[in-house]
Amino acid sequence: MTNSLYEENEVFGGWFNHWRKVRVKKIEDVLGQDWFKGKKILELGAGFGNVGLYFKSLGADVTMTDARSKCLEAILKKDKDANVILLDQDNKWELPEQYDLIIHFGLSYNLNNWKQDLISTINHSRLYVAFETAVNKFYQDICFQIRNYNPHHEFHGPANGIGSLPSVTSIEKVLSQYEYTRYDDEDLNINNLIYTNTFFREFKFPRDEHGNVILEPYCIDGWDNPFVSGGRKFWILKKERYEQ
Repeated sequence: MTNSLYEENEVFGGWFNHWRKVRVKKIEDVLGQDWFKGKKILELGAGFGNVGLYFKSLGADVTMTDARSKCLEAILKKDKDANVILLDQDNKWELPEQYDLIIHFGLSYNLNNWKQDLISTINHSRLYVAFETAVNKFYQDICFQIRNYNPHHEFHGPANGIGSLPSVTSIEKVLSQYEYTRYDDEDLNINNLIYTNTFFREFKFPRDEHGNVILEPYCIDGWDNPFVSGGRKFWILKKERYEQ
């Protein structure tokens, strides 16, 4: 892998270098490094663009988006010819084309409208989606709302102040609307710092004085809240039906 995956700074450097390397290697293991030449790739929530610029170095036609204009400015300082789009994914979004591969890493838990965004992502994919996010540890269809999160830098955390921590079941419920081949074997979700296989538990829904389930938003202060965190999960999906 080229040095474009690595960056030593206080924002997207340090351990993020390993974060990028592990995820990019998994995509390459599935698709093969020669696959990317001439392919159209969309990287959503690109940050400083290291992943997208790496795939561009392999010959891909890459478009990178972020909700923060300063991130896009940082990308253009690295590559003045980079194709960047300012995109707030908490609003319903649509781009004028489809992509052979869409990369969606470490982003969903920074969105309030994560379901709407995931559907838009899949609909913009012609072939592959690489989707990675934090999840909660419960097996029911439940999502926690992230509020009062204090990231260590302004470029981290929800751009609009509210994030989401869904369960694997909640995510799978969205994915079940589509026909696809999955690449999410054990090696994509191994027990280490990056991916975990937490034992998923039953959530005890709070009830009112009459025994009725209280369906108010369940709020937490971060995706890694120890009371609800179920680690991170990684899906690579190949859509079964697409136009040539």
